[in-house]
Amino acid sequence: MRPTVQLVSLSAALLVLAIVVVFVSSLQMVFLLLAALFGFVVLLDIILLSLQGEVAFRRDLPSRFALKQETEVPYVLQNHGKVSLRLRFFDGLPEECSYQSLPFILPKLAPRQHVQSSYRVTFLHRGDLRIAPSYLEVRSLLGLWWRSRRVGEEAIAKVYPNYVPALNYGLLATADRAELMGIVKPRNRGMSKEFHQLRDYNEADSVSQVDWKATSRFNRLITREYQEERDQTILLVPDCSIRTRAIDGELPILDHLLNAAILLSYIALGQGDKVGVLSFGGEDRYLSPVKGAHGMSRILDHLYNYQPTRSYGDYAELTTRILRMQTKRCLVVVLTNLRTEDQFGSLGALQLLTKQHLVLLASVRETAVERALSEELETVKDASRYLGALAYEEDIEKLVVEARGRGFSAVHESLNNFPIALANQFLDLRNSGRF
Repeated sequence: MRPTVQLVSLSAALLVLAIVVVFVSSLQMVFLLLAALFGFVVLLDIILLSLQGEVAFRRDLPSRFALKQETEVPYVLQNHGKVSLRLRFFDGLPEECSYQSLPFILPKLAPRQHVQSSYRVTFLHRGDLRIAPSYLEVRSLLGLWWRSRRVGEEAIAKVYPNYVPALNYGLLATADRAELMGIVKPRNRGMSKEFHQLRDYNEADSVSQVDWKATSRFNRLITREYQEERDQTILLVPDCSIRTRAIDGELPILDHLLNAAILLSYIALGQGDKVGVLSFGGEDRYLSPVKGAHGMSRILDHLYNYQPTRSYGDYAELTTRILRMQTKRCLVVVLTNLRTEDQFGSLGALQLLTKQHLVLLASVRETAVERALSEELETVKDASRYLGALAYEEDIEKLVVEARGRGFSAVHESLNNFPIALANQFLDLRNSGRF
């Protein structure tokens, strides 16, 4: 319980009167009467405040929040008492968010009535974020006190990566306009085809597609129709080590990798493939390969609370885990941020995977490095930064070249181009029949 501005003002006025009484003794009786009346009113207001009814609170949190996307959260406040209430409300939101329409101030809430309202919140970090019980202040009947209390229950806001780009890709692909996003569907080379059905020949068909046995049986030209082989397995390996902890574009690099992983999952599931996820460089987590309409939801539920750690990650241990968990040949996509220290044994450990699986090493190019290479050189400090960035980038390019020489498929792109480059590389591998 705390005093209102009115109580503080009345107390200040009474104090001024007490000072005046020191010099004008004739006002002493008036001061005593006013002080007694003031004390009685304050005490009465405290008693009335304690007799006011309880206020119930309920919020309706969405099952998912998208990172940095404004979302509306509706709530209800209900007065269970027999007198009208004046109140102020603020939800127990975490620091990792911004909000609108809070605090909520209600001049009057009638007895046995409720009010429905909402606020808009934007979460700035991904994962499980705690929303504490709400803060509610009820004003006393005479307006001298605020009574503070916590209402409602603690809740967990599940903040997911922003997968809008994946949905946009789906809409474009449905309209056969994936090229608008820069995703190129390579020509099928016939190496990853499986028989689909027999149908009547048309002029666009190649003669090599004609099924001569069926043609002789039906006495008309019959064509064998093929479709892309389905049910391939893709294992996504997001790097949660210290390599992806750096902030780039207001988000950790890991968040950019997860966005690319979601897009790749969406494409693969749409082609009938299976997608699994194995963490690296953090908590040991594994999602066995899933497919079908509900596969995307399971992947999102698994990926949304991945967080970067301070671990360096052991590629040898990762290789052992993959070989133990995935016995069938698949495409292993390692999503990482290659560093210069990775030249010491990391690629050698991963090369063991190439005996059984196809490995795609996908690394992002940090924006800070690109910026240092593109800025004009005006001072010695600028030149020093440029040379350092150039040496760093050359080391990474050597790693990428070495990876390709060891039998990996490799992608090394800027953050903006990374998801599309990864999708293009996947589609090329998917249609090459190499896995």
